Parts: sequence; structure tokens; C-alpha cells
Amino acid sequence: MATIVVVDDEESMAWVVTYMLRKAGHTPIVAASGAAALRAALAHPDMILLDLGLPDLPGEEVLRRLKAQPETARIPVVIVSGQPDAAALVARSGARAVAAILRKPLLFPELCAVVATVLDAPADWVEPTGPPASRGQLIYRLVTEGSNALVRQVCLRLEEDRTPRWGAPASALPGWSDLARLAQREGLLSKAEGTLLAAEPAVLVESR
Repeated sequence: MATIVVVDDEESMAWVVTYMLRKAGHTPIVAASGAAALRAALAHPDMILLDLGLPDLPGEEVLRRLKAQPETARIPVVIVSGQPDAAALVARSGARAVAAILRKPLLFPELCAVVATVLDAPADWVEPTGPPASRGQLIYRLVTEGSNALVRQVCLRLEEDRTPRWGAPASALPGWSDLARLAQREGLLSKAEGTLLAAEPAVLVESR
């Protein structure tokens, strides 16, 4: 289905992630260093899963270089990291175009939901600018700062909204009002922002 570069110097973690991706029908390519990741990106993979703790270059520097080069700038990058301050590190890199952040340890359903959503998303949906004022910017905050469970639920909700099944029974997935409440509990949204997130139908993810 998709070619995905897995950037992780920890062999056991790389094995687990590649196993998950193969099980989901994708073709993973392992890069065990930042330099290897930058080389692999020149082959234009569909996605990059990037760890931040690499032996040669900080992951955030790899991200900055990927987004600074026109030939690799539009490859979607999902951060997969055990660092609790991953969102802050990414923000400080100056490269905002991260599709999502997942924290280790990683579960198969979480990875699958995020990968499916990012592959189907418009290339520019992760380019928020200015203070969070739009619904899309709030969703971006959830997928880059929320817990893995919240990120997964947001991605599943986006996928459901992107491909509605006419005549199908109501989905058991949380609605946007439920997700807004969960995000408020995690301290990611104010009450007013939660109201904005819950107020409108999702239009963020469309087919390419």
C-alpha cells in the first residue's frame, strides 16, 4: 500500500514497528540514523516515522532538514518517540509540518489509525500558522500533543467523517463533542476551544 521509512536506532523497536506496518499491508524501510533517514527520504517514500533519539543527529534536526529541502519537504512525518517533551522539541526545531506525534510504547491500533489518516490527508493539513483560531488548528494540536489514545480516536473520527457510510448504523466512535471533552481533560483545550471543536462537522481530511 505505502512505502514508509522507519527511523529508529533501537533494533527491537524498529522490528516491532516494521512488523506492525507489514501486517497492515505497507512496505517499511528501516533507517537506523539521521543520515540514513535523509538518504532514504530522497527516494520519496509515502511517509516517515521518525524517532527523536538518534545516534548521529537529533531527530528534530533531521525533521528541520527534511522540511527545508524542496524534494523532501512534503513527505508526511509522524514522530514516534519516548521523550515526554517531544512536542516542545519539534516546535523548537522550527519545522511545524509534523502530521502527528505518538509516544512509545506503541500499540498496533494507534499506529494503524494514524498512518491511515495521514496517508489520506491533504498534504497541507499540518501547516497551522498564527495563534490557534481555526478548527483545523485545534485538531492539529490534539494529534501532536494528545495522548496516544486521544490521537487514535481523533484519527478514527477523521477517517469516519471522510468516508461516511450512507445507511450504515451510527458509529460507536466518539463524536467531536466527546473528543473535545477528552482534550479538555488532558489540558489541551480551553472551554471555548472545546466548543469550537465540537460545533462544526469535520472537513479536514479529504481524498487526494
